[in-house]
Amino acid sequence: MSTTMNALNSANIRHAEFVRMVVGKTSPTTYTFCNAAAPITVSGITFSGMGSLLGIGQVERNIKSTSTDMMVSLTGINPANVALILSADIKGSTVEIWRGFLDSDNQIITTPTQQFFKRYQGIITNVSITEDWNDEVRSRIATCSISCTSMKRVLETYVASSKTNKAIWQDRYGISETSMDRVDAISSTYFDFGKPASGGGVASPGGINGGNGGTTVPRIEYENIGE
Repeated sequence: MSTTMNALNSANIRHAEFVRMVVGKTSPTTYTFCNAAAPITVSGITFSGMGSLLGIGQVERNIKSTSTDMMVSLTGINPANVALILSADIKGSTVEIWRGFLDSDNQIITTPTQQFFKRYQGIITNVSITEDWNDEVRSRIATCSISCTSMKRVLETYVASSKTNKAIWQDRYGISETSMDRVDAISSTYFDFGKPASGGGVASPGGINGGNGGTTVPRIEYENIGE
């Protein structure tokens, strides 16, 4: 489905990139920032203006969805935030990137519709921090580079399964779950499906009853009452 960007019809196009990161799993912290010169509020969410200190990699533009990676870099960020990013369980955290088109007051255009469009969604796969000494400001400047993988690539490589046994099922749904109680007994029972019954039933291999021996599955015969 195509999206009409009315702001592109203007002779003077202003735009900014907006990033939202949710870092951590147990107590997630949300970071929102943009490369505008001043903070911009969109739908009640304030994105800190970082200007040229925010760098965003190239976004692939194709008709079909593609599995592409993304690099987000933050320069001159607060040392306290650097420590937080390093100490948090950052891998696997979500990253979303939007492009917003601005009016003459550097605010998001809202007419006829809000000109704010999502461009990328993925998860953080790696993070690195470098420090450089700046002679002009006589201070160390930290740059945090965040590598992201698109959700499409995540789904392509995602493999999930669950064992069908009593322990796994009760761990997931509670000890009152009884649907897998007989799995252990059934898993050790031999069923020769598709083979005609022999000796009154299908026997377990290696037994002594009925030639093939073992516990058998009874053969049920139905009488035609109409005859």
